[in-house]
Amino acid sequence: MSDQDLEISLIVDSQELAKSRHRYYQVFAVYVAVIYKGSGKFEFPADLRLEFVRHHDIVEGFFDPIELQNRLQNDVDSKIFETERQIKKHPETSDEKTAILRQYQKEIAEFIEFLTTQYLEPATLNPGNPEAHGYVFFATQNKWIRPLNDHEDFVLGLWMKDRIWQFPFSLPPTPGDLILRAPPE
Repeated sequence: MSDQDLEISLIVDSQELAKSRHRYYQVFAVYVAVIYKGSGKFEFPADLRLEFVRHHDIVEGFFDPIELQNRLQNDVDSKIFETERQIKKHPETSDEKTAILRQYQKEIAEFIEFLTTQYLEPATLNPGNPEAHGYVFFATQNKWIRPLNDHEDFVLGLWMKDRIWQFPFSLPPTPGDLILRAPPE
């Protein structure tokens, strides 16, 4: 979508519903790119909200990346404590439990790294810095949304002080929709 000063693009993986079911906390991800074409400055708030249309129009705010990182780190700390406790009870399983813990720590560290480097953040856009882009995550685990259906309808709202930009989309895409995916090798 675009107007005279602003262009906003939304990119969603056609398989995001399936991917979100396997992600930590089953978060739903979208990629947003904003380009400012004006001559002054523009305060981009990065305030996005996702409406789950088939779930009685429930609207979820974006997952705060700092909060998500803290939850992930707390989970790692709990897993370390639990693993150490299990190893004390059953020392013969030490190697197996340690290997599982290392893999878990590696996956969490990679996800936290992704969050810190790829998350969409509020920005002041101007002709010298006209673009903001990144991923935004939304929670899907609450009593009003879970479980996600095989087909879902969404409306992504980008809230600004003087207007709301809304992007309706459905997943999986209907036949005939444009799907950009590399062919299998």
